[in-house]
Amino acid sequence: MALIHMTREHSLSIPVLKQKIDNIAADLASEYQLKSEWEDNCLFFRRKGASGSIEVDAQSLELNLTLGTLFKVAKSEIESKINKMLDTHLNE
Repeated sequence: MALIHMTREHSLSIPVLKQKIDNIAADLASEYQLKSEWEDNCLFFRRKGASGSIEVDAQSLELNLTLGTLFKVAKSEIESKINKMLDTHLNE
């Protein structure tokens, strides 16, 4: 099992931030077949071999992702892709 943990500070309103995270989730869903749903200010996502969450508040977001054996070998690539997506979407 491999773990990915990221945090990002932001200056966006919660609704705007959630919309941007929804856009990221849609991109990841199409590429990795992730299913996601919001529960308050936390987006939970999962698929076979991976699960995680993105929790948001007024100043930051925190992403936690657990990769099973299937994705463990691609951890660096997945982490890099998520970093790039966060940078791109949060700075739009």
